[in-house]
Amino acid sequence: MTIDRFCSATAASQQLKAGDITPQQLKDTLLEGIATDDTKIKSFLFTDNAPSPVRPNSLLGGLPISVKDQYHIADTPCSFGMQEQPISSVTAPVISTLLEQGATLLGKTSLPPFAMDFQTNNKRLGFCNNPWNVDYTSGGSSGGGAAAVAAAMSFADIGSDLAGSLRIPASFCGVYSLLPSEGALSNQGMFVDPDEQIAHFARPGPIVRTAEDLRLLWQGLSGKGKDVTSLDTDELARPLRIAFWKALDELPLDLEISQAMDNALTLWQEAGVSLQQDKPENFNFNECWRWYGQIMGYEIAGLLNIFQRWLSILTGGAYSRLSPHFFANVIKGYRRNASHYGDALSNRQRLIAHSEAFFQHYDAWVLPVTCCKVFKHMAPTSEHGPNRTYQQPLIINGLEVNYLDALTAYTTPISLIGHPVVTMPIGVDQHGMPIGIQLVGKMNGEEQLIAVAEKLSQHISMPRCPSWL
Repeated sequence: MTIDRFCSATAASQQLKAGDITPQQLKDTLLEGIATDDTKIKSFLFTDNAPSPVRPNSLLGGLPISVKDQYHIADTPCSFGMQEQPISSVTAPVISTLLEQGATLLGKTSLPPFAMDFQTNNKRLGFCNNPWNVDYTSGGSSGGGAAAVAAAMSFADIGSDLAGSLRIPASFCGVYSLLPSEGALSNQGMFVDPDEQIAHFARPGPIVRTAEDLRLLWQGLSGKGKDVTSLDTDELARPLRIAFWKALDELPLDLEISQAMDNALTLWQEAGVSLQQDKPENFNFNECWRWYGQIMGYEIAGLLNIFQRWLSILTGGAYSRLSPHFFANVIKGYRRNASHYGDALSNRQRLIAHSEAFFQHYDAWVLPVTCCKVFKHMAPTSEHGPNRTYQQPLIINGLEVNYLDALTAYTTPISLIGHPVVTMPIGVDQHGMPIGIQLVGKMNGEEQLIAVAEKLSQHISMPRCPSWL
């Protein structure tokens, strides 16, 4: 049988379990692709050349996967996007689970230093290039994994998301990601100290090429050990009920993103999907940005020593004025005011309750991923360790919008409520670059949300990534 690295993860795992190919043959094919193509894309910080065991009776059958170089894996390097590559002594629980379900390690993918940027750019590899056009960013911080999957150098990558780090690269690279419900998977083993964790927002998740592949990887990550290829329930036998929202009073949405969403919504409506412009009760984006920033800043600052924390506060003042919706709120959280933190958590709980009620009426909620389209590589104005500032704005519909605000306006409110999110491609812009959406589902409803994405994706036609040609 011809070994095809361009097929889906689901198809590859089926071939492995049938004995048509071996994990080593498949891994060798991918490593050859990396050797050929990654000099141009720059997505892999490390490739694993260890022999692949035969795993025909497992869920994944020996499927080679890549992992963002933010996860500890015992006896392998872990750089966090920095120059040094210390060897880990432990393995992150989510990676252990996948290995137990029959995954084999292909390599580790690139990220910005300490995953603290929405472009993937570090001193070891430079910019990770977008496989659709190497002049453009692959997004961040899981940009190495999204680029590797889009370029068919990996069947699946395990990334992470705090404020959009799975969703933005998936959208920019024209692939799918799943951000599971908060608390569904452990985030242990994702920080420099593998024993450290934060209480909210930091979530692992897969990046793949098809909605069907999300189901396979979710089965592996959740440790269910079942090979479920579809979810056939009475609940989804009826027409889908989808809510959507595009309007932000405070920030513009790129007209091409808006048009791509309108086109997708029209196709779905013609297919019998019930559509309604709606959002959860009392869901105010300005308030969401504030509460998210206060919680995230408070918890991340708890991982820093007092000198690092106050240096960030003192040097962040000017940039806070440029980024009033994202960075200013995070810096307020860095001050570690317990009263403000508690109030933000209480407000978050009320909003979660409203969101749960909202999903009693809808199967999913559709939103943009970012205000802006994928853009060409941008160098930071300044760097202080992993902290980067971007004085140059992004241009949206002729208006100047701060880099961080444009990229996080739609992602952080969804991070705040902790619901699962599928990112899926819906079209391309005038330059042939991908446009994606967030598809948000009910809490702990990953299987149903994936089923919704499978149904909706049947009505979307995406061109092939040019790097395949």
